[in-house]
Amino acid sequence: MCLGETFASCGFLHSSLYVLLENLICSNFQIRSASDAVLHVVSSTCGYPTVGHLVLANSDYVIDSICRQLRHLDLNPHVPNVLAAMLSYIGLAHKILPLLEEPMRSVSLELEILGRHQHPDLTVPFLKAVAEITKASNREACSLLPQAVSLFEDVKSKMSDVEKKTMKGSVCSESRHDIDIDVSPMESGEDGGVCFDGVATPIEQWESILFSLNDSRRYRRTVGSIAGSCLLAATPLLTSLNQAACLISLDIVEDGILALAKVEEAFKQERETKEAVKQVCELCSFHSLSDTLDAFDDETDENRLLPAMNKIWPFLVACIRNKNPLAVRKCSCVISNVVQICGGDFFSRRFYTDGPHFWKLLSTSPFQTKPFSKQERTPLQLPYRSTSIASEVSVAEVSNLKVQAAVLNMIADLSRDKRSASALEAVLKKVSGIVVGIACSGVLGLREASVNALVGLASIDSDLIWLLLADVYYSKKRDMPSPPTSDLPEVSQTLTPPSSPKGYLYAQYGGQSYGFDIDFSSVETVFKILHSRVFTSQVYS
Repeated sequence: MCLGETFASCGFLHSSLYVLLENLICSNFQIRSASDAVLHVVSSTCGYPTVGHLVLANSDYVIDSICRQLRHLDLNPHVPNVLAAMLSYIGLAHKILPLLEEPMRSVSLELEILGRHQHPDLTVPFLKAVAEITKASNREACSLLPQAVSLFEDVKSKMSDVEKKTMKGSVCSESRHDIDIDVSPMESGEDGGVCFDGVATPIEQWESILFSLNDSRRYRRTVGSIAGSCLLAATPLLTSLNQAACLISLDIVEDGILALAKVEEAFKQERETKEAVKQVCELCSFHSLSDTLDAFDDETDENRLLPAMNKIWPFLVACIRNKNPLAVRKCSCVISNVVQICGGDFFSRRFYTDGPHFWKLLSTSPFQTKPFSKQERTPLQLPYRSTSIASEVSVAEVSNLKVQAAVLNMIADLSRDKRSASALEAVLKKVSGIVVGIACSGVLGLREASVNALVGLASIDSDLIWLLLADVYYSKKRDMPSPPTSDLPEVSQTLTPPSSPKGYLYAQYGGQSYGFDIDFSSVETVFKILHSRVFTSQVYS
C-alpha cells in the first residue's frame, strides 16, 4: 500500500515504528541501513522534518512497547540496546523525559544485585540506556534555571507596576480626603481584579503566573526524580571490575550530580518567585490565590544534592582502591568536577579520612616497584592462573604515569577553585609534601602536572609551598644568597640542612616515597617556575 495518511490512521505506523527502531541495532549492516532509510522515508511521507520528530510525535507508543518488553527480558534480551540506541539516535530524549519514568523503574530493578545476577550480559546495555537518560535529565536541568529566572523577572516587573498603582491610589486617597470626598482608593473591579484609582489589576494574569509556577515546579521535580533514580541505579556499579560498566557509571554520576545541582538552583529561584507572588496576593487581597500558594508542598525532598553525594562518595573511593588505571583516571576527573559542584566544605572531612587511598597512588615512582605490604599481598595464588610479570610491569609504567598525572591534575583543579579549595585544607601539608617530592624528582613525565598542582596549592598557602621548595633548593645550592638586610639571619640558619633525605620538610609532611629521589636540576627548574609564577607576582591562576 502507499505510504501516507492511511498508513498512519490504520495503525501501521505504530506497529512498525518500534520494529524499525529495533533493527537499528542489528549486527547486519544492510538491515541496519535499510531500517534507517525506511525511517527517513516514513518521516518525510508522514510530514515530519526528521526521524526525531516522528518518534517524538509517537513516543507514547514506542515507550509503551519498550515497557512491555522490559517485563519479559528472557524473551527480549535486546530491549536495553533498543532503548539506548533510540535515545541516542533521535537526539530528543530530553523532550520525552517525563515518559521515561516508568521504563527507568524497570531498568533500576535490573541493575540491582538480583537483576544483574539473572541477566549479567545486560548490565552494560542497561547502563548505556541510563547514561542517555541522565544526559537528557542534565540537559533539561540546565534549562530549568533560565526559565525560573525569566518567570521571576516577569513577576518582579508586574509586582513593580502593582506597587506603583498602590502608591498612586494612596496619594489620590489623601487628596480626596482633603476635599471631603468619600471614595475608597481600592475598589473591586468588575473583572474580579482590584482597582487602584480606576486602574484594574486583573486576578487572571496572576492566576496564569501561578499556573506557570506550578507547572515549572512539577516538571522540576520530575527531572530531579529521574536524575536521582539514575544515580541510585548506577552508584553500586562504580566498584565493578568490569571496566566498561565502571566507566559508564562514572559518566552517569558526573551528569547526575550536575543535574541535581541545577535542579536545586531552580528550586531556590522558584521559592523567590513564590514569595514575590505571595506579596502581591497580600497587597491586592487575592485570598484565593494566597490559599493556593499556602497549599504548595513544603518540598523538603528538594535537598537532593548533598545526600546523594554522601551515598556516592564511598563508592568513588572504592573505585580508586580497585586500581584499574583507566577507571582511576576517569574517577579522578569526576571527583574534581563533583567537588567543585557541591563545594569543598562538604568533602574536607572525607579527604582527611579517605585521602590516604588517593595519596598512596602518588607515593611510588612509576619506574620503580614498591615493596608489597602485608595488606597488599595476594593471599592465595591459584595454580591455573598464569601471569606475565614482564608485560604487567611494562604496561604499569605507562599506566601508572598517567594515573599519577590524573591525580595531580585533580589536586590542581580542586586547589585552584575557591569553591572547592577548602576540601584540601585538612590535608594541605600532607598533599603539599607529596607533590613537592614528585616535582623535585627526576620523573620528567610528571613535572608539568606537579608544577600545576603546586601553583594551585600555592593559591591556598603560598608560604607553605615556598618553605617546602626552599628547604630543598637552598640545601643543595652552593652559592647562598646574602640577606637583603643585616637584621635578617642567613638562609642556612633559617633552613638548616637536613642530615638525611628523610629530614627534608616535604618528606616529613608527605611521608615515605619510593623512587622519587631528589634531582637538583629539577629542583632548580621547579623553584624558578614557581618563583616567577607565584612567589614574585603573587598572581594565582
